[in-house]
Amino acid sequence: MRLRRWIKRVGAITGTVALGALLGFLIPTILAEYAPPPPEHASGPAMAVNQSTELPIARDYINAFVVNDQARLKELGAREIDTVKANDLQSQVRSIGRPVLLGSVGGPGISIQAYAADATMADGTKTVLSWRVWTTSGRAILILPPQPLGTNP
Repeated sequence: MRLRRWIKRVGAITGTVALGALLGFLIPTILAEYAPPPPEHASGPAMAVNQSTELPIARDYINAFVVNDQARLKELGAREIDTVKANDLQSQVRSIGRPVLLGSVGGPGISIQAYAADATMADGTKTVLSWRVWTTSGRAILILPPQPLGTNP
């Protein structure tokens, strides 16, 4: 009887310590994750002089795609569907501007760059076209925007 009571007390103490350690780890971790980043000062050694998020391979790829440079696309390792889409784009537009980087997102070994360009279509209408370039391990792949939803349910 005394042994059971002693085991219960030790178990309760161990459980309380384990729960306290778990909460002591989780609460500061969650607070650090959702806290706003500290403000960066304009001066100091930590600030980089030129911090560009655009990858050169993505810029080369989208430039070759827009002007339908088949040789350059092949050189960059483009998929066949991307070269066909470049041909389709050339036949659909009268003129197209230089693609502008809208933003990028990336992680270790992978990056997605978003681009847009002003275009004049073959029928004379002006529009903005957009593309995404997915880069992984030094290879670029074009991601076309999704098709617009139809008006019929």
